[in-house]
Amino acid sequence: MNVVVIGTGLVGAATAFALHKAGITCTLYDQVDLVAAALNSNGTPIDVDFGDTGGSVLLAPSATRVLKSLGLFDEVVAQSSTSPHVHWYKMDGSAAVQLDVVPLNARMEPDPELQAPLQILRSKLHNILLKACQQAGIRMFMGKKLVRVEEQAYSVTAHFADGSTAKGDLLVGADGIHSATRRAIFGESSKSQFTGVLGYIGVVDLVANNIKMNETCGFYIDRVKKELVCTFRVSEQIGAINIMTFHEPDPEETEGWRPYSDLPKHSARLAELIRGWGVPNHVEQMIRQAYRISPASIYDLPDLDVYHKGRTVLVGDAAHGMVPNAGLGLGTGMEDVGALFELFKRLPGQKDLHSVLSIYSKLRVPQATANANRSREMAKQYYSSSVLGPSFSHFLLRAGIFAFNHNLMKFYSIFDCPKEVERAIASMPKA
Repeated sequence: MNVVVIGTGLVGAATAFALHKAGITCTLYDQVDLVAAALNSNGTPIDVDFGDTGGSVLLAPSATRVLKSLGLFDEVVAQSSTSPHVHWYKMDGSAAVQLDVVPLNARMEPDPELQAPLQILRSKLHNILLKACQQAGIRMFMGKKLVRVEEQAYSVTAHFADGSTAKGDLLVGADGIHSATRRAIFGESSKSQFTGVLGYIGVVDLVANNIKMNETCGFYIDRVKKELVCTFRVSEQIGAINIMTFHEPDPEETEGWRPYSDLPKHSARLAELIRGWGVPNHVEQMIRQAYRISPASIYDLPDLDVYHKGRTVLVGDAAHGMVPNAGLGLGTGMEDVGALFELFKRLPGQKDLHSVLSIYSKLRVPQATANANRSREMAKQYYSSSVLGPSFSHFLLRAGIFAFNHNLMKFYSIFDCPKEVERAIASMPKA
């Protein structure tokens, strides 16, 4: 079987490598044009979406399970650090609320190696995945902007803006929140919608700048002003910071608003901005001393009833909108990868393709939609306040985290890819 994978991001690269491990030939295609980027750089470092951009990503057990099944877990551990606690604060650092993540995960994850979430720079994780693809001999073609998907009786063809095509038995859309694959098969009504959340992501050398972080993962919130600052200790040396503000979305921005990346000149301006918000000094210094800053705009997607159509299937952000405030986005995308990996290991033949895609949608749509709704609800908590005021909202947060810490409420569920796939296959009608 030959598979065309559109998108070389984290989930796209992971999908290609997983299918390769399942014995399937894959080729990666991405719209990023390295030649054009080089010509436009005027000798400055080239900035591309899959390069040294972005901040930290959190890998919960749902993601690390899949990485372990692909044989990449040890390398990820070597380049990451554990994040055993999550803290929420008022913007000035007061009224701390702590979630103890390891015992919470231990109730669902029996493998001690996977119980502590991992923090890793997005660029480092991406390099691990791309290196794995390269070593596996998976080819990658750049400057390939998808414009159309054409179905044939026994194949599917991707048409690119440069006039070239790529034909395969299956096409995987892993091209992110602004997925051209999604729009090609489900129409323009399925495109991403701007949420109104704008911000910046910074990365800083903690040691070089003598910045002391007590928290491994912290959220500083002002619900009245709809402002949020997130801090992450990626390692003893490296920290990451996200600065977010919420405004009512402008429909005009849904179609075309895209930020440029890497704007270090704004570090002083951003530091003064959050200093005015009242953040603790170490948080201010994290953005003031950042060596890389990337703008971020947050989009969401309409929920879908299925993630496939014909010989095309969607994974990751191309399939499901995930407002990235609850740490569920990458984990859900990696569950997609794990589900396809387990399905194709068990049903590798051309004759099984329809069954594979049907089971994939049946398994993943309910789980991913539930995660998306949970993420949206978390975002509402950050950017809205109770009618009784922000202090009461913070009290409700404290009560909720107490319930999670004491096993009175379930924080989330882990999707067991092998078990769920085995169960689904066993329930298939016998031929």
